[in-house]
Amino acid sequence: MHIPLTRQRVQEYLLAILIGLAAVAGVILYADRGPVSWMPSVRWWGLAALTVILLSVMLPQYRRRWAQRSFWLHIGSLTIVHIAAWSIVLAKASVWGLLWFVPPGMVEVALFVCSTSLGTDRPREGHCSLRWRRLTCA
Repeated sequence: MHIPLTRQRVQEYLLAILIGLAAVAGVILYADRGPVSWMPSVRWWGLAALTVILLSVMLPQYRRRWAQRSFWLHIGSLTIVHIAAWSIVLAKASVWGLLWFVPPGMVEVALFVCSTSLGTDRPREGHCSLRWRRLTCA
């Protein structure tokens, strides 16, 4: 399914990119000029990238629900669980490679989609959804 690229959509994407770049620049500036010189390790940058990828895959699928407060509470709670669980794993692991994020990240995307699809409208056509108590992909 092709979604037309309208002027408003381009502006939304550019705004999202600018916000993300500003957040990264803020972390880097604080790390460089803050009271204590520090820089997050590669594993924490990987968690940040995984979180951005997870939300950028998830959120556009449910654009029609953005106006619902319950949707944002659900996404917020899932994101908190995601960050807390990964923080525990990354803090306890002595060695962590960036590619190790890929398999669990793919499972997380499916879990996010399935848990958000339960009892609600389905995501766009061409994407997986939970229907009749089993995972189906259109």
